Amino acid sequence: MDFNWLLNECSDPHTLERLFYVERYAWLSLSPDMCAVISLDGQFEDVNTHWERTTGITREKLQGAYLIEHIHFDDRERALADMQRLITSDIGSTTFSFRFLCKGGKHVELNWNVIFSPDHNAYFCTVLDPGRDADRLAYTDVLTGLKNRLALGKDLPDVLAQAREAGSGAAVLFIDLDGFKAVNDTLGHKAGDTLLVRAARRMNYVIGQQGTAYRPGGDEFVIVLPRADRDMAAGMAGQLVERLRAQYVIEDGRVGTGASLGIAMFPADGEGVEDLMEAADKAMYSVKRCGKNNFAFFAGGEGDESGCPQAD
Repeated sequence: MDFNWLLNECSDPHTLERLFYVERYAWLSLSPDMCAVISLDGQFEDVNTHWERTTGITREKLQGAYLIEHIHFDDRERALADMQRLITSDIGSTTFSFRFLCKGGKHVELNWNVIFSPDHNAYFCTVLDPGRDADRLAYTDVLTGLKNRLALGKDLPDVLAQAREAGSGAAVLFIDLDGFKAVNDTLGHKAGDTLLVRAARRMNYVIGQQGTAYRPGGDEFVIVLPRADRDMAAGMAGQLVERLRAQYVIEDGRVGTGASLGIAMFPADGEGVEDLMEAADKAMYSVKRCGKNNFAFFAGGEGDESGCPQAD
């Protein structure tokens, strides 16, 4: 079947509607996970039968309901913003988690992998319950294979607790890829996804057994280095910047990108997860302001400690 012809030349809207319906039905029926199709205004258009197993809500009850009604109030702003980014930015897919209101008023944290389909004008979501699906997939980013935002929220407190008990340090590295939007604009989302996968492989190669890489979403990555001091963090950051700015071969062409990397040290820059993440994020943005493609330590303010250092 020529799908390009159907999309561009077919004059019968009912044929297209039927095609999309069959495609969606097959995806929902064959998936072993909870799946949902959600409209632009946040309404559940369709779900599969696996939802009742975890949430206690039947497929019939969930269809027609609005997602916002089931998001814990404290999680709503972040979750809805993550979904909106799929339309307003050039990110092809995203991963996030929030507490979902189940039958009986209980909230269960669910991990969502979401893409937006312009052809269907809807969000396609696969959803995992870490408490029920106690395998690695619940904590894995489906695109890159790295650990996801949910895993970061689970692992980082443990790393800090161990460092506190041992009287050692730890480092959080926040990475944002430079030039990612340009790749999507010129080569499309498929090339952008390929770049993310390749970048993830490079990160894993550099850090080896010394730390763990996470993809919270989009083109942002976090690396946690247990038992790290300042010299080790700087050495690792320098290697990552060098490796990530090397060209990629994608779609038979060479693609040049870079990375802006911010570092926060435990306990100097914060003793809690939120403080360290915020410090690393601020340090990363100081690199963005100073020309990108470099790294900087958090210095207790908006800027890095040495102005705009050179990466070399």
